[in-house]
Amino acid sequence: MMPTLERGDFILVNKFAYNIRMPLTGKTIITNNEPKRGDVLVFDFPCDRDIKYIKRLIGLPGDQIVYKNKQLTINGEAIVSSYDSVFKDPKQYGSHVYEEVINEIDHQLLLTPSRRGREGVYSVPEGSYFVMGDNRDNSTDSRYDCPGFVPSDHVVGSATRIWFNWDFSTFPKWNRIGNKIK
Repeated sequence: MMPTLERGDFILVNKFAYNIRMPLTGKTIITNNEPKRGDVLVFDFPCDRDIKYIKRLIGLPGDQIVYKNKQLTINGEAIVSSYDSVFKDPKQYGSHVYEEVINEIDHQLLLTPSRRGREGVYSVPEGSYFVMGDNRDNSTDSRYDCPGFVPSDHVVGSATRIWFNWDFSTFPKWNRIGNKIK
């Protein structure tokens, strides 16, 4: 999810953003809101529900998603991304930061011109979501068989803020504490 999230980020998750569930059983008793395109979702990884995963929601049930030549299209509408800067991290050498707006949610994403990301056309089935990482060329997301489409009952909540950052190899990044995840 770089550049939105960095290694060492500890995040706050609003587990009541979409549903209120019964403890232990996980059965939904009240639906608050439906997830929207652009939300940053935390969900149970479909291939191993003991693992929590985090990605950006791109496609809702019934949507057609096309990702080709680093261009995202949702239901025939191209999502415009504009170049911002070179990403300054030696582990992601050659990557560029772009600004993108999905459903009035502006966020940054990472593209690597020399690297080819997974491309394709995807039709989102009912009861599922299509998610992508913000590090588009280096993300295991709905473009792959695992995790594939995320069933709606796997959604845990919405990522809201960074409450701490420390990857234990350097000093904590104090300037990231409290940042809103968008």
